[in-house]
Amino acid sequence: MIRVGFILSYTDSNWVGGINYLSNLLHAIAKVPDRKIEPVLIVSPSISAHILEAFPPWQTLRTALVDGQHRRWSLARKLCERLWGRDFLMERFLKQHRIHMLSHSGHLGRRAKVPTIGWLADFQHCSMPECFQPAEIAARNRGYRRISTQCTTVLLSSIDAQHDLAQFDIGALSSSRVLHFVSGFSSHVSPMIDEDVLRSRYNIVGPYFHLPNQFWIHKNHRVVIDALTVLKARGKSATVLCTGYTKDRRWTEYFDELMRHARDKSVSDCFIVLGLVPYEDMACLMMHSVGVINPSLFEGWSTTVEEAKSLGLTIILSDIAVHREQDPERGIFFNPNNAEELADTLSKVLENYTAVREYGFQKAAKSHMPSRFLAFGVGYQNIALDTFSRKRAV
Repeated sequence: MIRVGFILSYTDSNWVGGINYLSNLLHAIAKVPDRKIEPVLIVSPSISAHILEAFPPWQTLRTALVDGQHRRWSLARKLCERLWGRDFLMERFLKQHRIHMLSHSGHLGRRAKVPTIGWLADFQHCSMPECFQPAEIAARNRGYRRISTQCTTVLLSSIDAQHDLAQFDIGALSSSRVLHFVSGFSSHVSPMIDEDVLRSRYNIVGPYFHLPNQFWIHKNHRVVIDALTVLKARGKSATVLCTGYTKDRRWTEYFDELMRHARDKSVSDCFIVLGLVPYEDMACLMMHSVGVINPSLFEGWSTTVEEAKSLGLTIILSDIAVHREQDPERGIFFNPNNAEELADTLSKVLENYTAVREYGFQKAAKSHMPSRFLAFGVGYQNIALDTFSRKRAV
């Protein structure tokens, strides 16, 4: 059995997408029959217990080596890597605990003995540099370059991201692998909250669309507000419930500006922000919605799309390359800069919605979920085994 370490450096749940990705991956690995790999969680002593609840009960090791608050250890690891090309401290820790490989956790240096799988979620800073400060772009480039040149395998979530990697570092293409992730609600969202309970909890009236993206500027919530404005001018209406973290550290005024825009357009009553809600509530809000909306201008591989696919829901999504690659069966694409087109789509989906029809789609999606989730786990195991054998062959 090859033991694979995963460092969870999160101390809070601000990056919901990253936490959900790793949670789903580790749940998927647990489903693989006759497994040849065994995940081990490596966490900071200060990690929130709430974060760990999202993961399967794999062995969990706590160490200050991965705690960003302990600058002494962080600096010592960086110094080792800089002087000798190897993170001796982390490699020693891994050896002590019989961990043969490190995954989704950066690199261990150009001379590292332990094989590594470095995950690059996306290349947004290259495609949309206007969303980043110059210093952050430079820092990301340095970090990405270390992963692309020093990790045994560079893991990407889409062919679209692999094309971006080719532009960023063509030399890393041969060591790159693509793994399309799957969101499997059934692993850790049970039982389903009754719709009446949910409506009472969040004061929901009538049918609604669900927009579960974080309030980051590239997620493009503004076009939804503009589409609701178009509908209002036509004498029609739709309600959109938004869940997700409301802070964007790159654009600290963005959320307030967005809410002011909704007020100015007099659609605050139908563009309703619930903020960050418990994951189970978020999943159930999605399940009971008329459909899901993802208007994002950029994605690496959209968790929102995968969640809608797993639940068999209609999803209205921006017409960008990675969304086309995800190819949801019930996807309806629109120009993310065209509020009129989005308004037309919202109106049509509302008109055609029936609960009986939705139940059939959701039932079918549930039946397909185990095989999709298993394929995700098996796909990762194959990449891990390939990574281990390539490192040993060097």
